[in-house]
Amino acid sequence: MNENPEIGLEDFAVSSPGAMAWRRLKLNRAALVGAAVLAALYMTALFGSFISPYDPAARDYGAPNHPPTLPRFVDEYGKFRMRPFVYGMKMTDPVSQRWEYDFSRKYPLRFFVPSEPYKMWWVIPMRTRLTGVDLPGVLALFGRDSVGKDVFSRVIEGGKISLSIGLVGITVSLLIGMLMGSLAGYFGGWWDVAIMRVVEFLLSIPSLYLIIALRAYFQTQGVFGIGGSQVNSSQMYLIIVVILSLIGWAGQARVIRGMVLAIKETDFVMAERALGASTLRIITRHILPNTMSYVIISATIAVPGYILGEVALSYLGVGIQEPQVSWGIMLEDAQSLSAISNSPWLLFAPASLIFITVFAFNFLGDGLRDALDPKHRR
Repeated sequence: MNENPEIGLEDFAVSSPGAMAWRRLKLNRAALVGAAVLAALYMTALFGSFISPYDPAARDYGAPNHPPTLPRFVDEYGKFRMRPFVYGMKMTDPVSQRWEYDFSRKYPLRFFVPSEPYKMWWVIPMRTRLTGVDLPGVLALFGRDSVGKDVFSRVIEGGKISLSIGLVGITVSLLIGMLMGSLAGYFGGWWDVAIMRVVEFLLSIPSLYLIIALRAYFQTQGVFGIGGSQVNSSQMYLIIVVILSLIGWAGQARVIRGMVLAIKETDFVMAERALGASTLRIITRHILPNTMSYVIISATIAVPGYILGEVALSYLGVGIQEPQVSWGIMLEDAQSLSAISNSPWLLFAPASLIFITVFAFNFLGDGLRDALDPKHRR
């Protein structure tokens, strides 16, 4: 009989490594918060065209530097209203572009409003957006820039670029790193010497200068049909992904090489080799799966670096260019002193999203590292 009623039968059951890791991960609240935040960010980016109240490229010259207008439930008399609304605003000083609330005009928040035609996921034609207000009301959750473009819509649109570059970049980088690292570690010899010398060369060059040099080369010469004298938005996206992947795989390969060197000498790998298993089977079925815990942790920790790399390139004017938008472009647009002093939301909106995304990935990465470590106990 179980003398301790606080211990359930499930505590005596033999759990799989995945179940034990999930149990440890659930105890890490910071990691769960990070995962929830990232899920919300990526879902928002996925359905961003529908969630955005306006076209991110649309300009409204009648509302330059319009301050944020948030939905309210309580009016100027302290009366609660069941339906949220936004106040109208009027420009009181066209020179300094100062705005004041016009309490005589209220615009109720509407859902599933008709809009100009756009394409969801670049394929599905749509004419409906999630929220909006009747004209001449303005729903500017994060304000508007100097030419009247909605900052909230641009932040969501920029998230599509910045967030996806992080995932695509780390995926390509890890695939190259796993391939090169496994070849160097398993075969050794000249494979090891050649691959590690390339890795050391890449790691010895300051990454920012190498990124800028590669970007300039792609734009002027082009490789495999990417780049050249005429670079469109899609090609620039591919250029950024290729550059970040070429920079990032070296560190991954060196770590995976060390893990493969240790794993290939284990008893189960030696037994497979003795039974006549092919090299491809040994690498793909036994060696690489034993590196997946590191790969998962490394991916979650490295993604912020790819996002910040795109932000840095766009901020320096050598990354994503208009009419495409990314968080780096938005930071570049907000770097002037007048924008910071008169329209601080232009800077805080993309900067806060970058800050939140980086911290969420770091929290999740730390949680996964603790959860997947078999020596870790709570």
